[in-house]
Amino acid sequence: MNWENLKYLLAFYRAGSLSAAAVRLGVDATTVSRRLAVLQKEIGTQLLERSASGSLELTSAGHRAITYGETLETSLNALSSELSGAELAEEGMVRISSVPVVNSRILMPRVRRFFRQHPGIELHLASEIRNVSLTRRETDMAIRLGRPRDGGHNVTAKRIAVLEHSAYGPAGVDAGDLPWITYHENMSFLPQARWMSEHLKMSESGIAGIRPSDLEGVIEAVAAGIGRSIIPNMIAETDQRLQVLSEPKPDLQREVWLLQHADQAGLARMLAVSRWVGEVFS
Repeated sequence: MNWENLKYLLAFYRAGSLSAAAVRLGVDATTVSRRLAVLQKEIGTQLLERSASGSLELTSAGHRAITYGETLETSLNALSSELSGAELAEEGMVRISSVPVVNSRILMPRVRRFFRQHPGIELHLASEIRNVSLTRRETDMAIRLGRPRDGGHNVTAKRIAVLEHSAYGPAGVDAGDLPWITYHENMSFLPQARWMSEHLKMSESGIAGIRPSDLEGVIEAVAAGIGRSIIPNMIAETDQRLQVLSEPKPDLQREVWLLQHADQAGLARMLAVSRWVGEVFS
């Protein structure tokens, strides 16, 4: 069996479609389809089938092939790294995925110092609302605000911080009577949104007429003087447009977790980045 053909199956699994796999591999969809057909002929069994909706999906044999393919890919990557010296070299690309506010408010202000210490490493910061899949190799590292529920034996997860929260209002303003800025209903699952929903029902100040869909929007609304809200201290205390309020005192904490591939954890560039992320949140 040709390993190159198996790479096309992995790309299809991770991308979710022939066209997306083609983009990932830098070829056209016809090439992907042809290589997958060759792979099925080599193995002697059907790996893909059409679902009732017409989409192309993996068969049970296809899923087993993915499991073995990822194991083989891990071994080949480890061999390549060891032979090329990449395991010891602090150079190369590291992809980090997190929510936008973590990238813009926490990592970005501190990234210049990282580059001074590690000039050979290139960071790709992907701002994602969804939890990208490490299993599908969509990223090298992921920073999650909350205990991860996915991953598997090929992914390591480490709690690197706990974010404390406080009430904040616009700087230089008596914010005691300002309304509370909470979240769009689609983001009501966020811990700070739930806390406000549960604890501010009796507030005489009421709820502001604007409901942002993310923390960045909440911060900007508070800074604009529209109201007050509950914000992580680590983010709010560096913004001079905001001031911490003495009341209420939310009993709210959010864990910060760093996820990465177990087979990459020993690479020098990954160690350098994971240490930096840990230092940033400490």
